[in-house]
Amino acid sequence: MSKYLIAGIQQVGIGVPNVHEAFKWYRQHFGMDIPIFEEAAEANLMLPYTGGKPQSRHAILAINLKGGGGFEIWQYTSRTPQPANFQAHLGDLGLFVAKIKSENVKESYAFLKAKGVTLLSEVVKNPNGEEHFFIKDLYGNIFEIVEGKDWFGKGLKTTGGPVGMMIGVSNIEKSRNFYATVLGYDKVIYDKEGEFEDLKSLPGGNVKCRRILLTHSQKRTASFAEMFGSSYIELVQVYNYSPRKIFENRFWGDLGYIHLCFDIRNM
Repeated sequence: MSKYLIAGIQQVGIGVPNVHEAFKWYRQHFGMDIPIFEEAAEANLMLPYTGGKPQSRHAILAINLKGGGGFEIWQYTSRTPQPANFQAHLGDLGLFVAKIKSENVKESYAFLKAKGVTLLSEVVKNPNGEEHFFIKDLYGNIFEIVEGKDWFGKGLKTTGGPVGMMIGVSNIEKSRNFYATVLGYDKVIYDKEGEFEDLKSLPGGNVKCRRILLTHSQKRTASFAEMFGSSYIELVQVYNYSPRKIFENRFWGDLGYIHLCFDIRNM
């Protein structure tokens, strides 16, 4: 068997309190309007992370024809999904911000503003000089709208699907090595340290940190790679702050970003 290949980000898992309400919101605001599946079933493969026993859930996997990954919108039905008992800050450990690609960042900003979405920032520039901005969804999950590099099809919105994640880490060098050697994110777009104006709108964003944006150096060639397009991992390690685990004392599937799923060839 030939070496495995990560084709891109297949999906971002989002734990929600109401799966149909969430699907409607993501469809209307991001164009995530194609359901690949909808299923009510028992989750029995994640027992170490679901209290040691199977849990019932209802899930919808939705994609955007313009490309990018999908959203697995996931609701517990056997228990009430729990929020974190603290406000997650920049640098807290785990999945913090999902990146959504846009063909026109300013148009996406105007559209979402007109829809009454909670905007955390104006359109600003990242260390690479590219436009982006931050919003919250109806449940308080933070999304970053970023410049898209490649597109699969046409859609009704300026946005495509998810193309990356901002992840809080405790050791940024070890994390960079992991994503480079295991998942193939071996190209550094930027590696910067300091306080960043474009992050100050985020909870806890007024801290000194180091941030590294990674992508693949080689074009992805596996089955669905053209649809997924380019993808990005942004690692953040903060200084002078003791980060907490975003999912501490909670189950997988509780409220927030529950997983980042990569599409793989030759598993």
